[in-house]
Amino acid sequence: MLIPSRQLNKIVHSCWNKITQPKASKLVAMLVATFLLTISLWHLMIQLEWQEAMANVRNSNFGLLITALLLIHFGYICVRTWRWREVLDWHAKPNASLVKLYWISAIVNSLAIITPGQAGEILKVELLKRESLLERLPGLGGVLVERLLDYLAVTGLVCIGLVLDFGLVERFRGIAMLAVLIIMPALLIFYCLVRSTPIAPNWHWLEVMRTGTGSPKRWLKIAAATILTWGLIGLSWQVCLLAIGLHLPYHRVLWLVGLITIGSLLSFIPGGIGVADYLAVTSLINLGIPVASAQAGALIIRAYTLTVLAFGLIHLLFWFLYKTWIRSSLASNL
Repeated sequence: MLIPSRQLNKIVHSCWNKITQPKASKLVAMLVATFLLTISLWHLMIQLEWQEAMANVRNSNFGLLITALLLIHFGYICVRTWRWREVLDWHAKPNASLVKLYWISAIVNSLAIITPGQAGEILKVELLKRESLLERLPGLGGVLVERLLDYLAVTGLVCIGLVLDFGLVERFRGIAMLAVLIIMPALLIFYCLVRSTPIAPNWHWLEVMRTGTGSPKRWLKIAAATILTWGLIGLSWQVCLLAIGLHLPYHRVLWLVGLITIGSLLSFIPGGIGVADYLAVTSLINLGIPVASAQAGALIIRAYTLTVLAFGLIHLLFWFLYKTWIRSSLASNL
C-alpha cells in the first residue's frame, strides 16, 4: 500500500527534526568520527609497514602526474559549474555568468574536499549571495539536490561495479546489501524533494526550487553532468594508480571511488583521514594487489586530494587579488 505524499512528507519531516537536534547530532558525529579515526589509524600505523610503499610512491613521475590531475580536475570543475548553472538557471541573476560561477565552484568545490561530508559546498551559496547573484533559499535547495545526486551516483558506482564484476561480489558479499540500504533513503528523500507537496511554511523553498529544475529535459542534463563528474574523478584515480604501476580496470576504479567516498562521507571525518586510507588499502588487497602496492595506492590517491586542494587555493589567491584590485580601483575613482 502506497503512503500518500502528504503523509510521507510528515513522516520525513518528523524524523528529520529528531535526528537534527544540534547537541545530539554533534555528539553522535563526534563519537563516530573519533572511533573510526582511532581504529583506522591504529590499523594503518601499527599493523602495516610503509617503507616499501613510500619507495614505490617516490619512484613515480610527480610532475607528469600533477599535470594530468590538474587538467582532469579543471574539466571536472567546468562540468560542475555547468551543472550548478542548470540547477539554478531559473533563480540565478542575469549577471551570474558561467565565468563567475566557475571561479566560485573552483574555490569551494576544491576546498570542500577536506570538510566533513564535503559540507563546505554550502559556502558557494553564501558567496553567490554576497555577490548578489543568487538568493539563499533556492541556492540551498540547489546544493541539496546536487548532494543527493552525488550520493546516488557514488552508491550507483558501487552497485554497477558489483554487477559488472562477479569477482567483486565473491570478495565483498556484504557490500551489495549495504549499497542498497544506503541508496534507498537517498531515493526516498529525493522523491520527497522532487515530487511531494510541502506541508510546512519553512519548506516552501521546495516549490521555489522545482520551478527551475522540474522539467524532464533539465533533470536529464543534470543527471548526465553528475555521471560525467564522477567519471572524471574515476579517471583521476586511475591516473594515480597507473603512476605507481597498478593497472586496474576502469569499472573497478569507479567501484573503489564509490566505496571510499561513501566511507569518507559517513565517517564525519574531514577529508576522510584514516578511514579513506584504510578502505583503500584493504579494498586493493582484497582485489589481489600485494600489500606494499596497495599501501602505495592509498598514498598516491592522496596526491589527488592534495592537487585538488592546491587547485582551489590557487584560485582563491587570484580571486582575493582580483577583489583587492577592484576595491583599490573603486577607491581611487572616488
